Amino acid sequence: MDITKKFSVLLITAITAVSLVSCGKTTKPEASSDSEVSSVINVKASAWDNLNDKEKDFYKGLEKKGHTIDKDTGYVYIDAAGFQDDWGDTFGNEGIVISYYFGNDEVVHVPDKIDGKKVVNAATPPMWRYGDTNDDYHNLDYTFNIRELYFPEDFQEIRNGFNFCETLEKIELPKSQTEIGIAFFKQCTNLKEFTCPDSITIICKDAFRGCENLTSITFNDELKTIENEAFADCKSLEKLELPDTLESIGNSCFQNCTALKEINISSKINTIPKRAFFACKALETLALPDSVTAINSEAFAHCNSLKEIYIPESVNEIAENAFDECDSLTIKGKSGSYAEEYAKE
Repeated sequence: MDITKKFSVLLITAITAVSLVSCGKTTKPEASSDSEVSSVINVKASAWDNLNDKEKDFYKGLEKKGHTIDKDTGYVYIDAAGFQDDWGDTFGNEGIVISYYFGNDEVVHVPDKIDGKKVVNAATPPMWRYGDTNDDYHNLDYTFNIRELYFPEDFQEIRNGFNFCETLEKIELPKSQTEIGIAFFKQCTNLKEFTCPDSITIICKDAFRGCENLTSITFNDELKTIENEAFADCKSLEKLELPDTLESIGNSCFQNCTALKEINISSKINTIPKRAFFACKALETLALPDSVTAINSEAFAHCNSLKEIYIPESVNEIAENAFDECDSLTIKGKSGSYAEEYAKE
């Protein structure tokens, strides 16, 4: 191993976990709860003002499939009963499904109603306006202009994500959302804060990977799982308060969070997985809860500033390279524990 391990015997039976400041919820701008898009029209020549030929062909194709284009609001939509997306998914038979958005607004409140009917979902989250980035699937180019995006509270769960939406700074998901899907916010490089809806139980693989300006994440009390690399490369994230309901975290889930200084780990976590906190270079102290039994390969490797970690008696397995390149580390624990034996090797 590359570290010089030191061990400090603790005579106390418990250690107080690191205290973290909980991130506050954001304030939603004023918006009418029964906001409704007006001036709905069918496709006419005027709807194509300021659109290029590729865009016109695309939207006219949608019109032939029964979609309506509202030139004033930028919404393209269809009755839910007539909608089926590229994967064959449907959204029931009642209400309106938004299929695209080509407006220029930077702050967007998805309406509760369109044409007098309830908006139930967005087939493709309403965010795209064609421009610089190639979408090979539709052979179209698009850019994302929206900085803030808000959904009605009773909106159906959003299936598709917002990955690579580089202007997005803030978003509020509907209360129906139960998961943050795979790569949901991946490379949203300007996303600055996020609060999990109360209904979230899982944050999937790569969900926030590469959100390099994310400084604040507020977890809900129903969260049970954070999957592999979910927050990898979130280089501005400084504090983590993981809820007590959290039962597992995945490999490399906080890898390369280089600004991370404070972590409160859930008392239900049993394993610190492979590379979970790899290269968290600002982390200085950490106390693991008594629920932890194993610390896996390179879990804290290259945490160059890590000076002290408390390892409880419950731990009976520590990978040889778990703390590689932690050159100033002191391991604290109980006399006769596995942690003491490991530190003396």
